[in-house]
Amino acid sequence: MVRMNNRAENDVRPVQVIWHFLKQQPASVLWQRGDTKILAAVQPTSGSFQVSGSSVTVQHLDWLKATLRPLLVTADLTITVTCLEDGGGLLAELFNAAYCALNLLPKDQRPQQVAAAVTTAMVNGASVVDPDQVESQQATSLMTMVATPQEQILALELSGQQAINSSEFNELILRASQGVTRTNAQRQAGFERAVEPPLPVIDTDQRTIVIATKNPGKAREFNAVFATEGIQIKTLLDYPELPRIDETGATFEENARLKADQIAAYLHLPVLADDSGLMVDALGGRPGIYSARFSGDHNDAGNNAKLLYELTGVPAAERTATFHTTLVFAKPERPAEDLVVEGNIQGQILGIPRGDNGFGYDPLFYVPALDATLAQLTVEQKNQISHRAKAIEQLKQKWRAWIKA
Repeated sequence: MVRMNNRAENDVRPVQVIWHFLKQQPASVLWQRGDTKILAAVQPTSGSFQVSGSSVTVQHLDWLKATLRPLLVTADLTITVTCLEDGGGLLAELFNAAYCALNLLPKDQRPQQVAAAVTTAMVNGASVVDPDQVESQQATSLMTMVATPQEQILALELSGQQAINSSEFNELILRASQGVTRTNAQRQAGFERAVEPPLPVIDTDQRTIVIATKNPGKAREFNAVFATEGIQIKTLLDYPELPRIDETGATFEENARLKADQIAAYLHLPVLADDSGLMVDALGGRPGIYSARFSGDHNDAGNNAKLLYELTGVPAAERTATFHTTLVFAKPERPAEDLVVEGNIQGQILGIPRGDNGFGYDPLFYVPALDATLAQLTVEQKNQISHRAKAIEQLKQKWRAWIKA
């Protein structure tokens, strides 16, 4: 079946976790999977284990309490969960958010087992993992499973409009097992960094802005924006100690936010990140966020060859495409206030490459107004009309007021 965001049946939505989200409660996280957003915080208390919440039902809280209690070393804890947005799979994401917050406690108080939760569903006769809100509403049966990486099931909850037979039950279990494995992998790298001692503040000069790139040419484009204000530009080349940020988002903005927010938190400096790509109308917007790895990791020749192959037989008039850039500017510890700007350039995909000056898809991207591909332009010409140039122009108009707010 065709799912939202072109996901396969066993694909889960991307996850973003902001660790230590609340300053007054260090054991806190903002957990987001797709459009579902959960804030979870843990506080030590004297007395019995308590779970409270907002925008969730009593049944949700009772299930969460019963599921978490066997994992805990100590019962002297209060967990508070708040559903900020329910975009599907709420029960599973309540567990995942609370579990992450619990793992920010001292080592001797963390859960005794590694575990994750996922929801599966029967939708239009097919089993799918991690249904979104629309799929959840269409589902005839829903299953929420909590399990360990060793496939030990810790909790299982069934709901929905219809009972399921043994074959459907087995399908949902299999999908859930795959989803649990993926969920553990999604959060593990971020968790390891979150519980390690924070990196030392490398640069305390607040007139420094970090561009989240290792490309000096890209950094020079941004330098022109800030140089007149006496602001120093640095790049990731200046901070080799930084861990790699995995781009697990489903959109350009999500990927740019992941880089900007996490690096800003590490360095305690403002960070500007971008994510760009080619969207071809005849391919339903692909390759999109996967542009750099359409056929492999940053293989320009392979990417161009695959693009031409997939457009075989498509008439020239229907080869319309857009180059897109999203820029996200983040302040340390204030991810909710990111500045987001975008830029686009329209064109067509040729059948034969033209020009030697560009990279990536530039030799195939024809701009009718210029009667040239991006690879036939000089660097100066391209920097005046490109998608990144248009996003930078938007940035110029907004960044001063935003950074002072």
